[in-house]
Order: sequence, then structure tokens, then C-alpha cells
Amino acid sequence: MARAENLAIMFVDMAGFAERTARQSRDQNKALLRDFNGRLVPLIARFGGRRVKSIGDALLVAFRSPTDSVRCGMAMHDAIAAYNHETNTPEPIRIRVALNVGEVRLEHDDVFGEAVNIAARVEELTPPGEIYLTGVVYLSMNKAEVPAEHIGEQVLKGIPEPVRLFRVPQYKVTRLTSAGETMTEVPGETPFGGMHVLPADSDVIEKMADSLRRAPYVDWRAKARAIPARAIFTGIAALGIGSAVVAVAYGVLALKPLPTGPAAAVEIATALPPAPVAINAEAREALASAHTAYFERRRIEAAVAYAKVLEMDPGLRHDSGLAANLVGTLGYAGDVPIDVIRKFPSPEFVFELSRRTGLPGRKGAQRAAALLREQGQAGRIDRLGLAVTELAEAPTCEERLIAVKSLRLLKDARAVPALRGATKRSFSALFKDDRNACLRLEAEQAIGELEQPAAAPAS
Repeated sequence: MARAENLAIMFVDMAGFAERTARQSRDQNKALLRDFNGRLVPLIARFGGRRVKSIGDALLVAFRSPTDSVRCGMAMHDAIAAYNHETNTPEPIRIRVALNVGEVRLEHDDVFGEAVNIAARVEELTPPGEIYLTGVVYLSMNKAEVPAEHIGEQVLKGIPEPVRLFRVPQYKVTRLTSAGETMTEVPGETPFGGMHVLPADSDVIEKMADSLRRAPYVDWRAKARAIPARAIFTGIAALGIGSAVVAVAYGVLALKPLPTGPAAAVEIATALPPAPVAINAEAREALASAHTAYFERRRIEAAVAYAKVLEMDPGLRHDSGLAANLVGTLGYAGDVPIDVIRKFPSPEFVFELSRRTGLPGRKGAQRAAALLREQGQAGRIDRLGLAVTELAEAPTCEERLIAVKSLRLLKDARAVPALRGATKRSFSALFKDDRNACLRLEAEQAIGELEQPAAAPAS
């Protein structure tokens, strides 16, 4: 069923892809697209987006947050710059990103509307290596997080009024960490300060630290004590994370006041989790193939591939992209992802399982909740999201009634739209059984309770 939403729409594609295709064999072209998708697509979920579809080398992506859509585009440019540097390819990949915000129609896992058409037209104008965004994106986004330069108005084909355009300048951004280092242009560096390796949101360190504190199966302090301080600081420096972030991470991970004096640096370092290690070439290749299978919606194949990747390199259990995608297969791939998550537990899996319980897809949400309970993380289940999904997707009225009762007990006013939907009588109900007859009274009572104004405090 179609519905309308206001979303940020992104088009990203590879400059000169058609010319490359004419010079490549099929296997070379397949490998190019695999590397392209393997680098970019995992970033989409990190920044809260959803890949709608691929059109050749182009990706159509939707975001709820305009700010996150621009930041994702910046991270994509950095990821490609890092790829070009790592591979030292004689023909580096260059991408362009175009963004617009507006009302779109969601139907059959696709998006339609003028906002999509404008984004596509802006993409045609965007030079390689650039991010162009419309004035609507600029007005909607958080300008403290994303710099932008006005580049004028442009008449777009099929669009009746001129559209204001902005670009995100390279090498002029403030690195988005607590340290606030200023970027200067240095040949070979990533154009936006390495955003592909930085947290997708400002409080991610606190979230992950909380996961580390609660996860009963990871003794991070014991692991940290076995790591030389120099190695940890070297790994942190490689990621471009400043000393202030190190201090914040230490404060939340070690659960005690920040130390002072000459020994402070060593004490902070020994309390931190191990720095990430390099992925061997074989595991990197397998991981890229697994990502490709996932984003081509070959979910069973992807789950099996991720299992093999983790057998090759168990340290990749801490890869946020792998964790997000493997959890994404829970509703499709039988027991494979369940067995893998049990075998390779990590705080990243805890975080993604928690997110999954609040998303549509009944089977996947239920399995995510079961794994969290099994691992002693029941407090991380999104009970509101889980009950809303159950109300929308459970096959019997009795099961949906249980969901209504759960929402009533949660006393969360955000449940009202879902409850209202359950009380409506469809036109088809005039000619067949009313599928929500058993829950309607309970849902109406729940709505009445949730919509009651809060009692005024006693004087």
C-alpha cells in the first residue's frame, strides 16, 4: 500500500562508468561493482539510510535525516578516496553525490515523486568528486555539522522553477569529533577528514561503551591489559580520533574519573578496547563478496558468506557493517545468522540486534529479541517497536490482541497511530470477516488512556 513521507533522497554514481565498462571484461566489471558497492553500501545503514535500488552503477538511497544524508555522502567520498589509496589503482574511482528533500510516495519498496526527479536532475549536473544539494536540504540540515557553499540557481529539465544549489567544500571541514581538529588540504588525504571510519552519530561512543559495560561475554578490561599502550594509541591515531575522544571513551568505558598527571596517558590507553587490526587480503575479498550478496538481496547466501568471513577472521565480529547486515538476514536465512551471532558475540551485534527489534519484519524482530534475551540483554529490546510490528504483521487477531495489550501496558503515546490503524474498519470488511474484531475494544480503550492529558500537579 502506498504512503507519503518527507525524505532526503540521494543519488550516487561512479563517474565514467560507461567508458570503463567498454574497456573491461565482464569479470573485471563485476569486480569493479563489487568493490564500489562493498565500500559504499555499508555506510548507508550507519547513517540511518535505506538503499532503495541500484540502477547500473548508481544507487538511490532514502534518509529521514537531511543532515545524515549529507554526512553519508561525505563518508562515501572518503571511503572511495581510501580505496583508491589502498589499491593504488592507475584509474581511480571518482563518485558524485546529489541530494534533495521532499515528499515522496513509497510503494513496493520504491520511491516516486518530484523530490526524486529533482535529485536525479541535480546528479546530472554534479561534477565528479563533488556533493551537490538543493536549497531545501540546506535549509533542513544542521549547519553546525555540515559546511556548505552556495553556487547559484539552476533551471532543471522538467522542473518549472529554478532550484538553488549548494556544494560541500572539501578539505575545509572540521573533523566531526570532540577534538575538533581543523582539516588542511594534504595530497592523498581523505577529502572530508576520514568520515568513513568515524562514528555515524555523535553519541555512538557512549552507546557502544554502554554495550561494553552490559555485555557479560566480553571482558574488555582483561583484553585491554594485554595490549601495549603504544599499540592502542597508534591504532587510534590511524583512525584520526583526537585525544578528547580518547578521554571521553576512557571515561565511559572505565567507569571512573579521568586520571591526571604523567601516568594518565598510559592509564587511559590500557583501559581502552583493542585497536582494530588490519584485515588480511583473503578476508577482505570474502567480506566484499558477502556485502555484495546482501545488497543484491541474496540474504541466505550473504549469511553463509558472513559466517565464512568470521571463521577466517573472528576479529571482524567488531565490524559494524558486517554486524548490521548479518542481523538484517535474521528474517530470511533460517538458523544460520542465529548460530553465527551465538558463536561470535560482540557489542556491535548487541547494538544491531537492539535496533532490529524496533524495525518492521516480524520474524527478524522476534529472532533479534530472542537473541538479546538469551545473551542477558533483554533491557535493550525496543518493546514499543516490537509490539507495533506484531500488531501490524501477526497473522491472527488473538496474536494482535496480545500486542495491543502490550502497547497499553507500555503507556507510550507514540503507540496511538498504530492503535488507531487497528481500530479502522476497511471497506472489504463489509463483505468478509472483520480481521480486528477481537481487539477493537481493547485498542479503543488503550487510545483513550494514552490520549488523556497528564494530571496537573497538586498545588
